Amino acid sequence: MYGVSKLTIDENLMMISYGDADGAFFAQTLNRLADAGVVVDMISQTAPYGRGIRFSFTASYNDFDTALKALGGAGQNANPMVSGGYAKVNLYGEDMVESVGVAARALNALGAEEIEVALITTSDLDISILLRQEDIDVATALLRNAFAL
Repeated sequence: MYGVSKLTIDENLMMISYGDADGAFFAQTLNRLADAGVVVDMISQTAPYGRGIRFSFTASYNDFDTALKALGGAGQNANPMVSGGYAKVNLYGEDMVESVGVAARALNALGAEEIEVALITTSDLDISILLRQEDIDVATALLRNAFAL
């Protein structure tokens, strides 16, 4: 309802972030992880500031060692900030394309209980929200209620 027909959860995730890089470094980073067999999800980039960008993405925490090895010696004096203990809630709905306020409804539901959103990505058909693992049960209940699922 309200544009969302399904809610899924993906647990045991890590977020990897870089604070100052350029587009070429961003692409090289993703290539290094792909070559190492690390599945990357929830890719988010800031708008450029000067010649730099900031970017974050998620991966399974099971790939922690592999990811760090692949990212070691990446250059540009760029050390990733890696943090674990996350879970992703994905809201999906084919009606989301023509629905208004879906993200607002989700963020209002989470904000009412002061659940921190670490990262959010969207497409025409889904919204992915990265949350602390310890908040996932409450967040899921809030979102199911907000979207009458």
